[in-house]
This record gives sequence, structure tokens and C-alpha cells, in this order.
Amino acid sequence: MMFFALGALIGLALAGYGLFTAKGTRSRSVPPEDLALVNNRPILRSDFMTQVQTQFAVPFAQSTPEQRAKVLEDMLAEELQVQRGLEIDLSSFDPDVRAAIVAGVQLEIMADVMAQQPTEQQLRGYYQAHKDKYVSEGMLRMRDLVAKSGAAGTPEQAMANAQQSVTALRAGTPLDQVMPRYRLEDSGIFKEAGHADTGEIFEFAARAKLAPNVYAVAATLHGGQVSDPIRQSDGIHVILMLEHRMPVQEDYAAAADKVWTDYKIDAQTRVREANVRYLRSRADIQLSPDARALEGIR
Repeated sequence: MMFFALGALIGLALAGYGLFTAKGTRSRSVPPEDLALVNNRPILRSDFMTQVQTQFAVPFAQSTPEQRAKVLEDMLAEELQVQRGLEIDLSSFDPDVRAAIVAGVQLEIMADVMAQQPTEQQLRGYYQAHKDKYVSEGMLRMRDLVAKSGAAGTPEQAMANAQQSVTALRAGTPLDQVMPRYRLEDSGIFKEAGHADTGEIFEFAARAKLAPNVYAVAATLHGGQVSDPIRQSDGIHVILMLEHRMPVQEDYAAAADKVWTDYKIDAQTRVREANVRYLRSRADIQLSPDARALEGIR
């Protein structure tokens, strides 16, 4: 009985092996949509045809057997190397591989956003919500003059000199006469090495360089106007505005291309951040104490 049972088991094993490995069975065949299987991972016919046409710049029907064989060999080699990279966990230590994987994941999640076309109503709504982004940059050509108490005497004398210089400049007295007469100096914040202080500067740069209350005054001046004296820690400032091209709000028609681009970028950013939040919610992330402190800063 034992020999009969052993023989039955061996027979079943041989039958099963023959069933699942015989040529022509499903487990040994390549699906019609695939050109090959490499460790059960498919190489698609559509990818193969595209690769032939791309590599040799000919329609697939006009490609030669040698060209097709070359592409097939390249695709097999590529798949084998990709599988080997996954096997040795190449992405854990190669920054280029990690960057490529991140880019691929982002491209996948962005596909729907990139394919969707915003409606005119959505674009106009975005424009209205972000109008401050669509303002042409102004330009200033100005002189930032300072009456310093050290050079002009006491702080009270510096203020008096500044007030008198304002009166003189508004009356049309040339600047080269006013500066020495009332002991004014250029502030020097616009000065470049080896160049005179011309005061030519874009609005955003003036906003960054000037003290807030000085810029607030300068922003309201038109060409030819002179500010009232402005008290600062380094002295009394007087702004002579030579030219001021004011920032101009772009209407929707003029800003339409930029609105479309910004809308798409913002949509992609929202999707990317949502995807990261979702992945974090599924992940087991353990942080060291100093890393937890950094997380609290966000």
C-alpha cells in the first residue's frame, strides 16, 4: 500500500509539471499584446513598435528584420538591467535613480492635471484672486539725499538744512548747487563700485533697498517731485524723483498667458502636496528627537 501511494504521488507530480510547463499552455505562452516576457514582466508590442520607429526614423512596416532584432535585443537588455537594479535596491543609494523615480511618480500623478484644460471662468476667477501678481514692474530714477548731523552740525541743523534744500530744489535750483550749499550727501545705497549714484532702479529693488518709510514716500512721488524731509537713524533724507514709471495693473487679456501658466503650476503644486500627505498617512515614519523638533517648525 505504501508503494502504491508513493507511486500515485509521483504520478500526480509528473502530471502537474507536464501540465504547467508544456509548450502551448497559458503559463508558457506570451500574451498577444506582448512581444516577450522577462521573468513574467512584459515587453509590450506597442512599445517595441514605437521604439523601432523612434530609433530608426522609419515607419514600422518599412523597418528591416535586422533593425527589429537590434531593438528587441536592446529592450531585453534594458529590462534585465532594470530588474537587476530593483533586485539590488539601487534606488536606496544612487541619487540619480532616486531622482528619476521621484520624477516618474510626479509625472504620473500630474498626468490628469496636465491633461485638463481650465475653463475661461476658472482662469478669470484665478486672475481676480491673484491680481497683485499681474502688475508691471515700475522703475525709479531718483536721488536719495541725506543731511547728516555730523557733517551739518547738530540734528536740528541737519533738519534745517534738509528743509532748506527741499525749498531750493522745488524752486528749480540745480542739484549740484544745492548739495554743497546745504551739506547733502548721496545715501549710497544705489551706488555700484566705480559708478556714480544715478538712482536708476526697478521698483522691487527700491522696495528692498530703501527703509520702509523712505520707500513709502518715494512710491508716491512722480518725476520732478521732491519729498519732505524724512528722519532716519543716519540723518535726514530727501528724495528727488527724476523719473518714475509707476507699476501698472495688467488687465486679464494682457495677462492671459501668464494666468494660464500660473493656474496650471498651482494646480500641480496642490496635487503634489496632496499626494505627499496621502503617502505620509500610509507610511510608518519614525523620527529622531531632533527631527521631530524640525517637523514642529513646519
